[in-house]
Amino acid sequence: MRETTLATVAFAIALGWSLYQVASGMASLIVLALQDSGGADFEIQRPGIGWTWGGHIFNFQGLLQGLIELVVVLAVALLIRRRFRPR
Repeated sequence: MRETTLATVAFAIALGWSLYQVASGMASLIVLALQDSGGADFEIQRPGIGWTWGGHIFNFQGLLQGLIELVVVLAVALLIRRRFRPR
């Protein structure tokens, strides 16, 4: 752990958090899809990116946010790794 840089630890934490957000978004999508909306309008119950189909709510807001976070963290990590690579 002593040889690990602060940047590496920070990116590991950010990567872990973004993976948690992806899993949380997927869990929300599954839970909402398994519940019956009872014919209620989607926008009233859950605003965001999604729709109702067959009385079930499909909300992709949390999953999409988590995936965007994951892509940004990986892109920044790769950019920094590439820029500060020992020659």
